[in-house]
Amino acid sequence: MHAVGPRTPRQRQGWNVALYALLCLLWGSTWLVIKIGYGGLGPFNVAALRFFLAGAVFIPLVPLFRTRWPRGATEWALIAWVGLTLFAIDYGLIYWGEQFLDSGLTAILFATLPLITIGFAHLYLPGDRITSRKLTGTVLAFLGVVALFGDHVQIDASKAGPMFAVIASAAFAAAAAVATKRHGAALHPAALNAPAMLVGAVALLAASLVAGDGFQLPRDAPTWGAIAYLGIAGSVVAFLVYFTLLKTWSVTSLSFISVFMPAIALLLGFVFLDERPTLLTGVGAALILAGVTLALTRAGRLPCR
Repeated sequence: MHAVGPRTPRQRQGWNVALYALLCLLWGSTWLVIKIGYGGLGPFNVAALRFFLAGAVFIPLVPLFRTRWPRGATEWALIAWVGLTLFAIDYGLIYWGEQFLDSGLTAILFATLPLITIGFAHLYLPGDRITSRKLTGTVLAFLGVVALFGDHVQIDASKAGPMFAVIASAAFAAAAAVATKRHGAALHPAALNAPAMLVGAVALLAASLVAGDGFQLPRDAPTWGAIAYLGIAGSVVAFLVYFTLLKTWSVTSLSFISVFMPAIALLLGFVFLDERPTLLTGVGAALILAGVTLALTRAGRLPCR
């Protein structure tokens, strides 16, 4: 993906912003699809199917992009790490937790991702340190997500386990991103995703067997449609874009996708479901924009590249 495209710095910046917006749109649409896409199958079973499909699609993309497969202990260790932490544990926890939580609460909990990411990046990436500006902006953006759903989300103490699972999933996603930023510079996104997704799919299949759900294929078209959308759009396209941007953008910048996703979800509801925004919706959107702008700007420019 990054072998072709705009040549000048201004063109590349515009292209990357467009890719970022596409990523927000894709992942903003996946929360609802995950919620309705179980089809009577276990959460780990459905997640395994998603990444078996996506990994299989990625395999022919490696020679298509004329890139190499991973080699050496460091790169294969990164593949195992990303496969287990991101595609197996992160998504396994999300699929399991979202069975019990509404999409709004799930979005709020996963919006802790930037807060967790700036901590990991500070410890592991020398060029991505915590500053007061970055921390303040991150907190504002998180409060914006809370405001988006604040008028209709109810906290149920009996669901503490699923809520903790979603927050833990954000921590594992941050750990995978930080490791990839530090150790994956030489790997093409397709060569990273193909084996890592298959590692994650195998681990999710093992979890499904241990949980007693076994391994089943969907019996109806809507479930197949959900898995296809999540596998192709939500995984192949989205992670190709994500890991391409990660080569030039900071992990902190990309982590703010998690605060834009719920805003996109609400926007889609307004457009397609005639859901009306409230005053808190406007406040939340303003806080998100202000927080992201504060966190990611420095002397009038974006520190993404």
